[in-house]
Amino acid sequence: MKKKTLLKKIRYRRKHWDSTVEAIVKKGLEKERISDKWFVKDSIAHITWYEKELLDALEKKSIVESEFWNMSVKDRNEMIFNKTQEKSFDEILEDSRSTFDALLVKIESLSNEELCSDVYIRRKSDTRVTWDFIGGITFWHYEDHEDLFIELFDLDYGL
Repeated sequence: MKKKTLLKKIRYRRKHWDSTVEAIVKKGLEKERISDKWFVKDSIAHITWYEKELLDALEKKSIVESEFWNMSVKDRNEMIFNKTQEKSFDEILEDSRSTFDALLVKIESLSNEELCSDVYIRRKSDTRVTWDFIGGITFWHYEDHEDLFIELFDLDYGL
């Protein structure tokens, strides 16, 4: 996927994600539980943490030395949950916005060749095309969590 298309897709899905979060806030549901353990803020913090780790991976061009990427998904998610419990909903929301803005700047700086490379980000054992890695942390990730919110809170998909 070329950069122009990737950025359009990220911005579109992020707009959708932000709209869903805004709908939750407007309905006063931001303090609702979404699982046995997680609340709405935990889902936002989770996505934000992954975006921060993606930004770090794009800057270092590697995830080999990353403690985060070398954990199991379950352990990653538990670590994020534990490290973000003291933050308020508003702090998490602000962190989410600023992290996304920084991530966009970094993605905009990448070339089409870097985005389509399967070796731009060094990994321990496998390869993955850069834009696909970015998509997994951004637009596909937003959609997964957005679907949960829409189902739980009976929200609309419209913007």
